[in-house]
Amino acid sequence: MNRPFTYFCSFPIQKGCRIRVPFSHRILMGLVIEVSETKPETSYEILDAIEAVDEHPLLNGELFDLASELSKDSVSSLMSVFKTMLPAAYKPASKAGGEVFETWLIKDPIPEDELQRLKLTKKQKEIYEALPLEIIRSKARKEFSASIIKTLEAKGLLRLESKLKTYQLVHQKKLKQPPELTESQRMALFAIEHGDHRPFLLHGVTGSGKTEIFFRLAQKALEQKKSVLLLVPEISLTPMMIERVCSRFDVPVLVFHSRLTKAEMASEYQKALLMDYGIVIGTRKAVFTPFKNLGLIIMDEEHDSSYKQDNTPKYHTRDAAIFRANYWHCPLILASATPSLDSYARAARGIYQLVEMERRISNTVSSIHLIDMKSERIIGGISVPLIQQIQKRLERKEKTILLLNRRGFIPVMKCASCQEVLLCEDCGIPLSYHKKEQALVCHVCGRHYPVPEVCPNCHKRNWSVVGLGTERLEENVRDLFPQAKIVRMDADSTRTKNAHEILLNDFEADGDILIGTQMVAKGLDFEKVTLVGVLQADAALVRADYRAAETTYQMLEQASGRAGRGRYPGEVYIQSYNPEHYVMQSIVHHNYLAFFKREMNYRHLGTYPPYIYMASLVFIHEDPTLAYSMADQWVKTLREQGVNVFGPLELSMRQKKSRIRILIKDKSIENLRNTCWQVAKKHHEKSRQVKLEINVNPMMLEE
Repeated sequence: MNRPFTYFCSFPIQKGCRIRVPFSHRILMGLVIEVSETKPETSYEILDAIEAVDEHPLLNGELFDLASELSKDSVSSLMSVFKTMLPAAYKPASKAGGEVFETWLIKDPIPEDELQRLKLTKKQKEIYEALPLEIIRSKARKEFSASIIKTLEAKGLLRLESKLKTYQLVHQKKLKQPPELTESQRMALFAIEHGDHRPFLLHGVTGSGKTEIFFRLAQKALEQKKSVLLLVPEISLTPMMIERVCSRFDVPVLVFHSRLTKAEMASEYQKALLMDYGIVIGTRKAVFTPFKNLGLIIMDEEHDSSYKQDNTPKYHTRDAAIFRANYWHCPLILASATPSLDSYARAARGIYQLVEMERRISNTVSSIHLIDMKSERIIGGISVPLIQQIQKRLERKEKTILLLNRRGFIPVMKCASCQEVLLCEDCGIPLSYHKKEQALVCHVCGRHYPVPEVCPNCHKRNWSVVGLGTERLEENVRDLFPQAKIVRMDADSTRTKNAHEILLNDFEADGDILIGTQMVAKGLDFEKVTLVGVLQADAALVRADYRAAETTYQMLEQASGRAGRGRYPGEVYIQSYNPEHYVMQSIVHHNYLAFFKREMNYRHLGTYPPYIYMASLVFIHEDPTLAYSMADQWVKTLREQGVNVFGPLELSMRQKKSRIRILIKDKSIENLRNTCWQVAKKHHEKSRQVKLEINVNPMMLEE
């Protein structure tokens, strides 16, 4: 899996640079992982490398060490980690692409007698003297004279040089003075500044002022000429954090997230390689930013499952952050109002340093109302009490957020005659109906299907849409409140570039009701939001996953925190068919500790993390019999070795391929990884036709 190849270089090359090499009748691009001055003894002919692609390394020594650690921990190849670390434009592959270059004009010093010899006209000389030492060619031609610029180039007075195009992704704002700290903030800041080398778990209720703690710590690091890494889980949170950072710090600010183009990502990466110190804000990918001197790492909303990568290598951002904090001997702040059970359990055992912030800055706590859906009248998916509360906010010119919990519950097309549900041909799961596009969409693989005129089973025209999606909810809300300005924020409405920022600005400016999925449940801070309504609150509790209660609690508590963050008191209305459930009761009383204790008892009885370490091994093939047979063989082999293994279990298909899962549990993380590596290596040697995906410490069990 991690086999390197040796080449001879007749030109200078450094570790961490890309290089073009001949490989099996092809020209491929590779990454230099080691340079030796002496020729190794081999039984084969060492071929000559063709050329170096980079003048300077893209990966430094620290990132090589981190890649090795993540490869070992996630049971994945070293090259897969390198590909994840590097921007798409720099990934080692047969073709490079994504970088955008610009032609610059360079004005080298020219002696006066040489200028006279060239016999420039008065206008040519004026423009030549007015030109800066370096300028983009297109800009020079536009601002001055294209013909004269061309003449100066021809006379050799301007040298052409190709440079990577840079993008201005953030803009400096008017700097704001820091607010006065509350007593709770002062105590939290003191605890962190006087702590030891262990990671901090900053458990602060929503609205307690955790961001100000981040900024005070960041200021201290920047004063020491050290960089700050600020991680957020979702793209939707990035614009608001950028806004706050740029209005607080007059230092370089870089941004990394998946909505950047290849060229923009490459530009930010090159800036990071050259930056002495500054602030980097980004989602999961930002944890691989190359730093010269890192002084602080902050991982906001540390509980969020977005920090775990779904595809290989299936690493967790927290593990990479811990490694980097140890390398740079800098503080790592894991912050959340609803910490993951894993993190809180580690804090309870003293592995992390626990810092609590139990009061909001405003000293107000939103009142929680549970709406029993079994006994309330419902109009368009919304209970009458919630409708009445929305109307009150509209009359008072206040704002409302409606969160539709889509997890485990999506709008699907169903034949009312024969009850046939349309499924994705590739994945075998129900297709979601999108009215605006008049299409059926698989929310797993993204494939689009046209809406059939008749049912393929009974050939009747009797379709009905079952379930409530954000589009349908928006229609229902418009019917109920035609005078309201409604903003919808979901995966469909945020596909275009900068859509998150535009939608949030619209809502803040003159929006009345913000409708959205989980992305509106966290991180948003609007003073005039005084009402939050949660629809289908307990839909996720029916999921066959050991973290169902935890993810539901986190979503509801985070959503509740969006109301009443300013001068106005807030209320939260949660629609539930099971209001007596301990998750709902913990939310009503804002009692994280009660939820933690109850959930930990369940985990202990079921031998689930954090009481055990777990790995998911999924065998994938078009032929379900072959995939199942391979999984079953490994179950028998591992049981003979005394490994605690469960399965095989058939999961839903992906891309017309069957998936069979087995689970391994172990009290030792080292034993678990060793077992996974044993399976991975032997499977790679014997059966490459069946694909194997390994997920160490999965955030959820694949369905």
